[in-house]
Amino acid sequence: MILAHSDLWQLEKLVERLSTDFDVYIHADAKWMINADHFADYNNVFFVKRHSVNWGSYIQILATIELFKASSLKDYDYYLLISGHDVPIKSNSFIKEFLAEHKNVSFVNSEILPKKEWAGQGGGYARLYYYFGIDFKNTLAGKFKRKLLSVIQRFQLKLDIKRKLLPISYYGGWNWVNLNRDAVVYLLSYLADNPSYQKSFKYTYCADEIWLQTILLNSPLRIENNNMRYTSWEDHASHPKILVSADVSNLKSSNDLFARKFNSKIDGDVIRVLYEMTE
Repeated sequence: MILAHSDLWQLEKLVERLSTDFDVYIHADAKWMINADHFADYNNVFFVKRHSVNWGSYIQILATIELFKASSLKDYDYYLLISGHDVPIKSNSFIKEFLAEHKNVSFVNSEILPKKEWAGQGGGYARLYYYFGIDFKNTLAGKFKRKLLSVIQRFQLKLDIKRKLLPISYYGGWNWVNLNRDAVVYLLSYLADNPSYQKSFKYTYCADEIWLQTILLNSPLRIENNNMRYTSWEDHASHPKILVSADVSNLKSSNDLFARKFNSKIDGDVIRVLYEMTE
C-alpha cells in the first residue's frame, strides 16, 4: 500500500519492482496530476479513492484507511504501508521470506504517550487536545475555516481548555507499518464498531502517527516495536533526512526492509544503485 503525492519516476520504479511479487494499492494525492491509466498495463496495481491530503491533517488518516479498506477485500497474509518516496533495501524474495517467518507478528513503531521525542508537543497530547485548521483546501472558504480554528485554538490555550480524549492509553509512532491479516481485520473492525473514535481525530495535528498505534497497542495482538524502515534524522528536524549516495554503505548493512526517504531531483543515482543492489 503506497501513499504517493509526487515524483512519477520514483513511483514507477517502486511499482515496477514490487508488482512482480506483490499486489500494489496506491493512494495518489488528489492535488497530483497523475492519471491512473499510466499503470494500466499492470493487472495487479490498483488505485483507491483519492483525497486531497495536507501534511499532518486528518485527511491523511482517511487516505490510509482507504488503502486498508480496499486491500482488505482480498485475503492477504500481510499488508505493508509505505510512501511513494520509500525504496526497498531488500529483494522481493527476502521480504516475502521475512514476512512468512513473522506471519504471527505485526511491526509497528510505537511508544505510549507522552512520547519523549514529542516533548515540545506535550509528548503528543497537544496534537489531540487543540483544534488545528490544516484539513481544509486553499480556497476562500477553506482559508476562513483555518482562521476560525486558529482563533478557537488561541482561546483554548489562553483558557486551558482541552478537547476530551477517550479513556484509553494513547500511543504514537511512525505511520509506516507492516501488519498481518489479524491486525488489519482488528483495525477495521474497531473503526466500524467505534465511529466516534475516528471522528475524534478531525482537526488534529499529525495524528496519522497516533490513531493506528493506539488501536493496535490496546489490542491483544502481538506487536513488535519496529517498523523495519531505515531513516536518518538530523537534530530538531521534523522530517527524515533525504538519503543520498553517501548513505549506501549504511543502507547495505541495515536489517530493515525499506528506507526513506529519497528525492530523485536531489539524488536519483542512489535510487538506481539500491534497485540494482536488491535485484
